[in-house]
Amino acid sequence: MSRFRVFFFLFACLSIVLAAAKPLRAQSDATAQVRSVLDKAMDIQTKPELQGPEHRKERAAQIRKLISDNFLSEEMAKESLAGYWEKLSAGQRQRYQSLFTGIFTDSYSVRVLDFLKRETIEYPGESPEGKYVKVRTIIMRTNEHIPVDYILENKGRKWMIRDVIIDSVSTVETYHNGFGSFLRNHPFDALIERMAIQKKAGEEL
Repeated sequence: MSRFRVFFFLFACLSIVLAAAKPLRAQSDATAQVRSVLDKAMDIQTKPELQGPEHRKERAAQIRKLISDNFLSEEMAKESLAGYWEKLSAGQRQRYQSLFTGIFTDSYSVRVLDFLKRETIEYPGESPEGKYVKVRTIIMRTNEHIPVDYILENKGRKWMIRDVIIDSVSTVETYHNGFGSFLRNHPFDALIERMAIQKKAGEEL
């Protein structure tokens, strides 16, 4: 075999290896991002200086910041109103996104505050979901194993979470079904009014 052919053969092999390695690295980064978020949440929940009901608001503030930094809440808001979003004015969209972000952040913070401590979490793998990646996790407890999947999108070199699927139930789909059912019988302004009330109530964690 000539030098040229040897070089070409090695180059072709290297190209195949690199091409195969790219998606594996991307998937690894997505799983690493989920692991990082969960580790930080558990750290907040188990800090000795933050224990007790008197420090709940302080823990809540840190959990809210963690969610804000790692979730695509505005895009989740848009998806939760699929089928109605296109009919809204710019002002209505902005108001809805603001309320949705607040409600989701409060609701998810309560889940973390009430149910997540120092857990044993398994990461059985991930898979492509169109342009997104699904990272699978399982919270391993003595009497139950809780599957929680995270849907992530790559945004500017960082993987961001755009949905959480708990025991096969999608958070975004749950909001979509609930809001859709309400809007079939009520005007959009009534939904906004109800969301504003819910947001105010959720501020007290």
